Amino acid sequence: MSWFVPVVIGVFAIYRVGRLIPRSNVDIRGKYVLITGCDSGFGREIAIRLDKVGVCVLATCLTKEGEQSLKSVTSDKLKIFQMDVTNSKQIKEIYEEVKRAIPSDKGKMTLG
Repeated sequence: MSWFVPVVIGVFAIYRVGRLIPRSNVDIRGKYVLITGCDSGFGREIAIRLDKVGVCVLATCLTKEGEQSLKSVTSDKLKIFQMDVTNSKQIKEIYEEVKRAIPSDKGKMTLG
């Protein structure tokens, strides 16, 4: 019985701390997000996860291999662009392609 009080206090503490953590009420399904560096690592993982929850992902990959690999694990809704983020000309070209990929009722996009 000596364990009962600490367990109750622990459960109550976890409950109270959980209520302090802010919860988002934003519905992200159908929203657009551009992610660079989706060949591997964090960029790839976040693109996959957001695609699974219904976000309209616009992903950039440096290589054709990265592009094919990402395509193999995501939905048809995810759009992939091949781009080198160190190439200003490519960035501007992809910017124009991305503008065309987003429906005009989703608002204006700015580069900068």
